[in-house]
Amino acid sequence: MSVGDQLGLDDNSELLDQARQKWPAWVAADQRLGVVDNFDDLRSWLPTVDHETSDQVLLALAMLAAPDGGDDIAAAAALAKCLLPGACRLAGWLSTLPPREVFRDSQPVMAGTWSAVERVDELVASQLWIEVRTFKWRRTRKVAANILINTRVGVLREVGDFFYVSRADRTWANTTLVESFSAGDLTSVDGGAGYSAEMTTERVAGALFHRPEILADAGPEQEEPSATEELLELLAWACDHKVISPADRYLLLCLVEEADRVETRRLARGYGGLLSNEVSSRVAPRVGVSEATVRRHGSRSMRALAAAAPRKFGHDESARK
Repeated sequence: MSVGDQLGLDDNSELLDQARQKWPAWVAADQRLGVVDNFDDLRSWLPTVDHETSDQVLLALAMLAAPDGGDDIAAAAALAKCLLPGACRLAGWLSTLPPREVFRDSQPVMAGTWSAVERVDELVASQLWIEVRTFKWRRTRKVAANILINTRVGVLREVGDFFYVSRADRTWANTTLVESFSAGDLTSVDGGAGYSAEMTTERVAGALFHRPEILADAGPEQEEPSATEELLELLAWACDHKVISPADRYLLLCLVEEADRVETRRLARGYGGLLSNEVSSRVAPRVGVSEATVRRHGSRSMRALAAAAPRKFGHDESARK
């Protein structure tokens, strides 16, 4: 099912039929909607005009859809239908990410009865409907951009992206995992916990890239710590000893996470490609700074770690003299 199907906005939608019937009355009440004679022509008209012109029409629909406006569910459906192309692009982007990255904090999943694509569509559809119904039409004019951006933020917050969770709820974002039982979210169809016992520590530790504060125990079955655990241990030590700040730690974790998703990286700048243009362009929006600032701060933090690491691992020659 697509995002539109999840919202019940296919061609046979009852809500869209209501919108078609109400369109002449809406046009008579608000001349901004008079750009087309029929609602079905609106979606093909929107791409032919500039954003300012299209937003005027969408704003009229948003006002009709809002509880403090017309409180018309049919208008909300009409607005959501107009924004489906952008919502589908968002769902498509989320579907390209590994399920472990997307559904970290989502509801338990039944193995064998679940589709990652359908789950993404559900999340995007539900958040899109919330944004359509709660759009602040009295003071905001850029309808399409704001609704789609807020939908993206809402979905990422729902699935546990550390950056967006921390902006909404710092307490939850900084909650520390003290037992690895959360790795059992993926359960078997028969209701057993077959997957829980087989989960490796790396899977639990994978959540740390969005929650840098969490450090999972390696467990008795794993004698050697994983690369993820070694990295997190080093960064925690560096923060405790004022080598880097918590903000620097988060930036470095974002760089590592995004670098892992990039298949080919330019290594000209060194640092294993962590400061490549493509990686920094992905990280910059997450931390709210420019790409150049990402590279500058990342380079400074890695130099500081390289200088301090010998102390951490007992290889500091100056301390022995």
